[in-house]
Amino acid sequence: MSNLNDDQDSSILDGGEDRHLLVHDDPSVTHEDMSPLIASAPKKKATGKVIILLILVGINLLNYLDRYTISGILPDLKDVSTSGLDHDLSDSEGGLLMTVFVVSYMLFSPIFGYYGDRVNRKVLITIGIIFWSIFTLMGSFTKTYLQLMVARGFVGIGEASYATIAPTIIADLYPPEIRTMMLSVFYFAIPVGAALGFIVGGQVAAALGSWRWALRVSPPLGVALALCLFFFTKDPPRGASDGHVNAGAANENTGILAMVKDVKQILKVRSFIWSTLGFTAVTFTSGAMAQWAPTYVYRMGDQEGHSISSATASLAFGAVTVVTGVIGTFYGSWLSKKYTAMTLKADSYICGLGLLASVAFMGVAIPSLPYSQVAFWILVFFGELTLCLNWAPSAAITLYVHAPHMRASANAVNILITHLFGDAMSPFLVGLMSDTIHTKYDITSADSLMLAQLLTVVVALIGGVCYLRSATYLPDDRAKAGVVQPLTDYQVVNDDDGKPYVS
Repeated sequence: MSNLNDDQDSSILDGGEDRHLLVHDDPSVTHEDMSPLIASAPKKKATGKVIILLILVGINLLNYLDRYTISGILPDLKDVSTSGLDHDLSDSEGGLLMTVFVVSYMLFSPIFGYYGDRVNRKVLITIGIIFWSIFTLMGSFTKTYLQLMVARGFVGIGEASYATIAPTIIADLYPPEIRTMMLSVFYFAIPVGAALGFIVGGQVAAALGSWRWALRVSPPLGVALALCLFFFTKDPPRGASDGHVNAGAANENTGILAMVKDVKQILKVRSFIWSTLGFTAVTFTSGAMAQWAPTYVYRMGDQEGHSISSATASLAFGAVTVVTGVIGTFYGSWLSKKYTAMTLKADSYICGLGLLASVAFMGVAIPSLPYSQVAFWILVFFGELTLCLNWAPSAAITLYVHAPHMRASANAVNILITHLFGDAMSPFLVGLMSDTIHTKYDITSADSLMLAQLLTVVVALIGGVCYLRSATYLPDDRAKAGVVQPLTDYQVVNDDDGKPYVS
């Protein structure tokens, strides 16, 4: 039997109490050689992985709760009598609060992506979460619109650290056959967190009499989870779950030229480009709807004589988002697992067809509200459900078409593109279109906002086509990523005392 000595290519995976020694491709080490070790080694639960995943999911939940709290309190911010700011806000200024957040978020993502491929990832995330918690809290004490906008910009910097890096940690914890399902657990926090943002924003502001208290909910929870991540988890080696060849992979190139080289290599992956364009349409649509849908429901209700408070509108839209987000995210993951066994193009098809179905539902839902609230909410339900099918499969595409030492950078490029052309501009564009239509054609603010939101339907249609186009290149790009699976069906694992067991 071959000896597992210091010269042999191996790596350690620390995950809570687990330490995994993955034996790399070595033709001299066979399954028969390892049989005595496997037979004598006790089984041990990988609870460390679960702890890391749960903490990351919790932070992601707070991430999106904080991001969309602004949407829940937007009606209060627009009127100087309730906001306490220096002037009434136009629709375009309201949309700009989300835009400035997303702009800083996307601009700093490549920086965190670069370091996420090279240094300890949990340290980067911890620093980022504490940073955004501080500036979220500071935003609640602002006195002018400009101060609030600057505070939201700094919040985006902190959140960039987490969103760029966290999916790569999950990819290193779980092998490809269950990775999409684990990512769906992570990404279900997006719709749930966003919905909680609507609810917390509207309900806390209504209960405590000020929108400022809504911004004070997430900071202490964010700091607590950041400290849990730092003290109770360990950063797994890059590529640990992808097989022997990639275990422990890290990007050793440094400097600006190295970053540019990484980006050039990432942009050569055609399936990544097309799926990223498709997801850009998803963020464009979801960003605009999240920002303006509660306000649209509130305005149209007031216009049609069945008045609904802004808090109730936020609560209703949040409830729909929670249910559709959980069902859609997990169903998209289930479809991916089921149909990838039939075709390696399955993820692209799921994302593309899901987005096109959402186009049909939302295209009818938006103009239906003045005529039937029941029809509106039913159509919105299915529109959001089909939109949420994309989250897990789309994230999986970004990860598995790149080698482990490139994944944080690839995720950063994906964030940059999808937010630059997606939700960085969509809230502002929809608000600007609403203001322009309202002024130029002298129609009500509710009707102008309805027409402006139809822009999201057109963009989503283009995105669906882009996803279907990515299917052409997906199998080849996945193969070129160079992920080599283990030659055997076991992992050699050492506990903290150095004693072997099987994972």
